[in-house]
Amino acid sequence: MVPVDFVPSQGGERNPAPAGQEPRTYRASAGTAWVVREPSPAPGTVVLAATGEFDVDTIDCLRRALTEARHSGCRQTVLDISQIGFGDSSFLHELLTAHFAHGRLVLAGPVPRQLKQLFAMTGTLRLFTIVKDRAVLGFA
Repeated sequence: MVPVDFVPSQGGERNPAPAGQEPRTYRASAGTAWVVREPSPAPGTVVLAATGEFDVDTIDCLRRALTEARHSGCRQTVLDISQIGFGDSSFLHELLTAHFAHGRLVLAGPVPRQLKQLFAMTGTLRLFTIVKDRAVLGFA
């Protein structure tokens, strides 16, 4: 597996996040995938936004983000999957692990076509709570 670098998010001006909710970026060494933990507008909720292509070589960044969310004591994890270009069986494995380990895992779309096909082919679509976008949850 490719090692994962944990890199605090760099950016311009922003409102300070509540303690423990500072933005963080988890990057795969291959550079084709990353996950950003964003400040959450709702107590007890962790918001993650995944971008890129997730396979066996890049999945560790998602695994680390989801694991840290679970250990933070949150009741709900929202994972924005709208910017994912590809996900393979290792990606699906991490979603299933999070689904059964987290209090509540919500996938926010719109769901990319390739992921819809992955969920349909594996019969896992019905397991996940999927919303059309984060706005449905009241998140920007």
